[in-house]
Formats: sequence, structure tokens, C-alpha cells
Amino acid sequence: MRITMNSMYNQINTDLSRLVEKQAETNASISSGKIYRRPSDEPVALTHALNVRDSISETDQFQRNIKYGQGWVRATESAMTQIQDRIMKAKSLAVEAANDSQNAQSRDAIASEIEAIQKEIVALGNTKMGNRYVFGGTRTRDYGDGEAPFVLNGDGSVTYNGNREDLEISVASGIRQKINLDGHTAMVQSGVFEALDLLRDSLRSNSQQDIETALGDIDQSLDYVNQQVSQLGALANSMDTKDQMAQSLNLTNKERLSDIEDTDIIEAVNNLKAQETSYQAALASASKVMNLSLVDYIR
Repeated sequence: MRITMNSMYNQINTDLSRLVEKQAETNASISSGKIYRRPSDEPVALTHALNVRDSISETDQFQRNIKYGQGWVRATESAMTQIQDRIMKAKSLAVEAANDSQNAQSRDAIASEIEAIQKEIVALGNTKMGNRYVFGGTRTRDYGDGEAPFVLNGDGSVTYNGNREDLEISVASGIRQKINLDGHTAMVQSGVFEALDLLRDSLRSNSQQDIETALGDIDQSLDYVNQQVSQLGALANSMDTKDQMAQSLNLTNKERLSDIEDTDIIEAVNNLKAQETSYQAALASASKVMNLSLVDYIR
């Protein structure tokens, strides 16, 4: 079949254009750091990359949830530790008041200190994280004027207005984690309010026998609160572990995403050099072919 100069020129031009396009694609891959510029470049890789990105996004949300949960647990643990300190102070005062050397006046003064401790414990029971009460169960907000999870009444008794429900967060796909300690479980069940109320009244009435009874009740309350603080410590450790797991998963996914869509710079640079060499060789070859063809034409 006879090949005309026009068809030969068109073929050479097509081949050179293809080489230029390949160089442009490789150069764009190096510049962007990605192996594709549009979905049609690497459809399979793009599909895998989108799935991994979805996983990263989901894990990012879990990490935000865990960070919030860690803050909630820390706020709860801090408040409970301070309540623990107040109960220990009340116990110390009760031991002091039970001493035979105390009289009605000195015990009345200690009763005033116990009242102050009662108010402090109620205030700690109304600890907030942001604008949410940490001991309210799931009723963390929306209290009326003068309302809160714990209210100290005029007769010295304490009313709990929260609920006993668990506050939970999503920490992984299909896994939810309780992060709260409701006020009823934390303090009402400890009997601390009744114990302090009895101690205060016993001090006011100067009844050593009742003071000793109140001291036993405070001991039991302290043991209970100690257990709650220990459980919160274990919960904090569990949250830290989940945070580390989420971080590790995110790192793994980001490495997978990099493997799927990031350009291997060294390989790409080598390819670009090879393509440039091929292009220069093609140009030289085309030049010779066109020159020979022109000489043949003149002859």
C-alpha cells in the first residue's frame, strides 16, 4: 500500500502528540501528588479511595465523640474526688466531735462546718461541663429557675431532680459507651446526705451517741464514694484506650489512602525522564523521515 507524505505526517504528529500528553499527565501527577486528575484516569483506585475516605471521616467523628466523652469523665471524676475530700473532712470533724472533751458550744461550731460541707457537696453535685450538668443522668439541661439536679432544702435534706439514665456516645461502628455517673448512683445511694444531716443534728443536740452513729454512717458513705471514684478511673482508662485505637485506625486508613492515590514521586520522575527521552528520539526520527521524504520528492 502506498503511503503518502500527508498520511506519514499525520501519523508522526499523532505519535508526538501522544508522547506530549503522557508527559503532561506525568508532570501533573508529580505536581498534584495524586495519580489521577479526574475519575476516568483511575476509576478503580478512585472507588477504593472514596471508601477509605468515608472510613476516615467516620473515625474522625468517633474520635470527636471520644474526646467529648473523655472531658465528661474527667469532669465527673474531678467532682467526685472533691466530694470524697469533703466527706473525709466531715469524718475528721465527726471524730473530733465524738471526743469526750467536746462540749455543746464546740460541737455547735463543728455543726456549722458540717453545714458548709453539705452546701459544698450539693454545689459539686451541680457541676457543669459547658452548659450541661454532669450528674443529671440524661437530664443535663432545661431546669427551671432555682432548679438543678441537686437542691438543698431548708430543713437540710437534699432533693435529686435528675434521672438515672445512661448518657452514651458512639465510639466505634456499632459500639456505644456510657460516659456518665448519674447523681442518684453517685451520691443519693451513698447515703451521704442523710449521714451529714444526722451528724449536724447530733452536734446541735450535743448527743455523743448519735454523733458516733453518724460517724459510722459517714464511714459507709465514704467507702461507697471511694468505689465510685475507682470506677470512674477505670472508665477514664477505657476511654483513653478507645482513643488510642481510633487514632491507630485513622493512621492506618490514611496510609492506605496514600498507597491508593498518592504519586510515587521517584517512580514518576524516572518515568518523566524516560518519556522526555522518547519524545526527543521521536522528534529526531521524525525529522530524518521528513527530510528523506522531501529529498525523494525533489528527485
